[in-house]
Amino acid sequence: MTTETTQSVSDPIPARRRLGPQVSVGLALSAGAFLFGAFMALPAVLVVVPKFRRFWPLALTLFLGVLGVRGMTLAGVNPVLALARDQAVSQLSETLGGEVSYDDFYGEATTGEMNFDGLRVELPEINGFVSIESVDIQAGLFLFYRPEGYVIRGNVLRVKADASGGKLEKFLEGLESPGGTPAEVAIEGGSVEVFGSPTTATFDIGSLRAASGPGGWAINVGLKRAVVNILDRPVELALQGGLSIGDDGSGFRVEADLRARDEEVGSGILRGTLKPGAESGMLCTLDEVQLNPLWARWRKVDTYDGLLRGQVGISGDLNHLVFDLRCRIEDYSYYHYTAMQLDPEHSFKLPLGELAGRIELTGGETWTFRNLTLTAPEATLATGKKMNAMGSGELTLNGVVPELSGKLKATVSQGEINVPISWNPLEKDSLSDVQPNIVLVAEQFGKIDLEWEVDVQKLAVNSHPLSGTLTGKLTGTFTKETGKRVGKLRAGGELEMKDGRVECLGLDGDFAGRLIFNPNAPTYHATLRGTLTASLGETPVNCEVNGDLMHPGLVFTGAGLSPPALGRKIYRYSETELTPAEIVRRKEECNRIFGWEAAANENPFLAKNSGKVSIKVQ
Repeated sequence: MTTETTQSVSDPIPARRRLGPQVSVGLALSAGAFLFGAFMALPAVLVVVPKFRRFWPLALTLFLGVLGVRGMTLAGVNPVLALARDQAVSQLSETLGGEVSYDDFYGEATTGEMNFDGLRVELPEINGFVSIESVDIQAGLFLFYRPEGYVIRGNVLRVKADASGGKLEKFLEGLESPGGTPAEVAIEGGSVEVFGSPTTATFDIGSLRAASGPGGWAINVGLKRAVVNILDRPVELALQGGLSIGDDGSGFRVEADLRARDEEVGSGILRGTLKPGAESGMLCTLDEVQLNPLWARWRKVDTYDGLLRGQVGISGDLNHLVFDLRCRIEDYSYYHYTAMQLDPEHSFKLPLGELAGRIELTGGETWTFRNLTLTAPEATLATGKKMNAMGSGELTLNGVVPELSGKLKATVSQGEINVPISWNPLEKDSLSDVQPNIVLVAEQFGKIDLEWEVDVQKLAVNSHPLSGTLTGKLTGTFTKETGKRVGKLRAGGELEMKDGRVECLGLDGDFAGRLIFNPNAPTYHATLRGTLTASLGETPVNCEVNGDLMHPGLVFTGAGLSPPALGRKIYRYSETELTPAEIVRRKEECNRIFGWEAAANENPFLAKNSGKVSIKVQ
């Protein structure tokens, strides 16, 4: 009796001793739920085995502890996940060099998965940012280190970057290179906007794949669409293929393999590798480019038409791109409303031409021409009503747009001047304002200094009462200053007429002469030198022509008549008696050429009273 009483009193003491260690072990094990999740509660199931029922305090404590830990995890108090999250944020911030923020975070330590919503990295070096709407990071089972690196999956990437002044290229070159943390990235959808200069662009991304590690890093972007803003006008392109940028340890590079198409303009292919500071380049093949809809996006006062095919080599770096052109132009035409006098029939036409040379783009905004040359074996050189010409030519331009210099070489194989000669002060058209309407086109440039050479092989003159053919060679300059509407045309050299013919009132004779240009004076002050040989029946009439186009001088010799008598004889002479209709036509002709006073007095020499011509009789 005494023994039983003693045993019943002493039993509670060892039970309490056994309870304390079990509770402590259960609480310690439940902390593993931070890493292993609710699976840490599984050992509590052992209590259903009769042999282990004496460990019910441990099982109960473990179960309750796991519930508590999971509750803390759901509340965001998980030190393991917090450490992994901070590591990922720190690595991202270190790689991109910007402050990282996010809207929401969720993680699972057991599977090593972390999820960020609204992840955003500010990039002060390029005045931009990178954001991903939703991103999952696989950091390895139980958040242990993955030898193969992180695996990142995301949706809707948005990038904004300032490319002016070489900022973007310097930033990309400074990204983590060989020896960086291994990672694989796959993102679906998004856009990239590059700004900072007049030439801005936005790209729609279909997918992005990236990888980094000891061997370097690379980003491959599948593109769907691009909107490139050129001179404040958007150009929209449908894209197939993509771009790749990266650094394999030998330096930054850009690779391209894509096809671009504009529904109105045409299509082309871009392939190649661009590696700043090394021999590299991309090749853009232009399948076809329709010039009419392309030019219409920037210009309203003139129109281009034709088809452009060829290749454009691209080299340099993002801050200084070099474009080497070798293109073919077919069925080209150019129409300017004022230069062509509102008549599209007077547009310049070029059936076939070659465009070659170099264009450089610096800082995304400065365009420089380097021997940019248009060669045409056959083209219209002037299309005006007063003057037109056909032939071949070569135009070469250099300089920084809009201030250009260049050289034009042309050959006039055939052409025509259609301005009647008149000394009537009421007539508006005269030889003094004849010039090729290409001059009016050149005046559309902001600033240009052009040297030119023209070989005139055949230029017909239909300037009643004079007709004939001009030949010769001219050289000169054309200068248009910034802010000024009108350019300055200067010419030197001579044009000769050997087969001239004069048919004026009753006078019919041969003319031979030269038109001599002074490079220091306007072209309408060219000097005239010539002789007229004619007769009025048995009366010989010879005339020497001197002076310039603005004020020619006519000296008549050999007739043996006074000035009034010679003038009246020229007016009335005819081998047959004039009919009434011919008398009317002669009066109208005299009025148009010599003025109303000469017509009224039937004496063409009275034209000298208009001050436009000097007439003498010796």
